[in-house]
Amino acid sequence: MTQDQERASLDGYCIQVLIINGEAQDQLSSKSFYIENIGKGGFRFLSEACFELDDRVQVLLRFPDGNSQEVWGRICYVEPIEDGKSAYGFSVTKGFYKLKAVKKRS
Repeated sequence: MTQDQERASLDGYCIQVLIINGEAQDQLSSKSFYIENIGKGGFRFLSEACFELDDRVQVLLRFPDGNSQEVWGRICYVEPIEDGKSAYGFSVTKGFYKLKAVKKRS
């Protein structure tokens, strides 16, 4: 399977940022950042908040079925997009999550 085939691009996945570089993020932890795509090794999310390349981040990953899991990782790329937002690559370094197949409605 190629990397593209192992990635999901579904509504309902989001994260809440808990810790950046060892510092608790009270303000960011109350916001949800939506994930554009997700795979076994990481995900891409959109944000108006600024993250730096190589920031070490702990997030609460929320799944469409209502479950959630804490995951640790690092920001592996930053891509400016329109409207003051940026797309960020998050590479998982600790924690594991399993993507579940979700049937699309017709």
